Amino acid sequence: MGNSKLEKGTWGYIEEWKKKKLITIFLWALFILAFIGIPELIFHSRYNAFTIAGIVMVLPAAREVVQYISMLKFHSGSKEEYMAVEEIVRGKDWLLLLADIVAAGETGHMVLNMAVICNGNIYGYAPKQSKSRDEIEACLTDILSGENSYKRPVVHEDFREFEEMVMMLAANELSRPSETHCISERIKAVSM
Repeated sequence: MGNSKLEKGTWGYIEEWKKKKLITIFLWALFILAFIGIPELIFHSRYNAFTIAGIVMVLPAAREVVQYISMLKFHSGSKEEYMAVEEIVRGKDWLLLLADIVAAGETGHMVLNMAVICNGNIYGYAPKQSKSRDEIEACLTDILSGENSYKRPVVHEDFREFEEMVMMLAANELSRPSETHCISERIKAVSM
């Protein structure tokens, strides 16, 4: 990811998010240690307002640590696979490619290495998951339920099958782009 701004749905988002989260955790730890340690050195006592402030700062820091730990097992997908699909969808306004989507469903977190939104539906690629294909599709169906309940997301575990699906979608101009971006925003809203 070339820029420093994290944007959900772009390739490399998961790895960049983890790096930034690790820096945030380090800064929290540094501030907490400073709030507790420096006044102790100056006042020679742990009983002061700075110690209390340092202890209270542990709560938001712990939240950051929990988020980081929950994302540790997830990784960005293959850059080569992403570039192959990106080449197919480039210039096709009716297709929207998203990558590195970590969605939170009722059964836990799941990662989509890539998703293509077309004609109001989601076509995903999710290899090597602890969640079943049906669980991932159910999570995506919940995202789509606000638009058109008759749509059924399709998730592929094999890259070649996913790539063939994207090629087929790219051959036909079907979708209204505004609907595509609306679904994209809902996916980003429910992902980490």
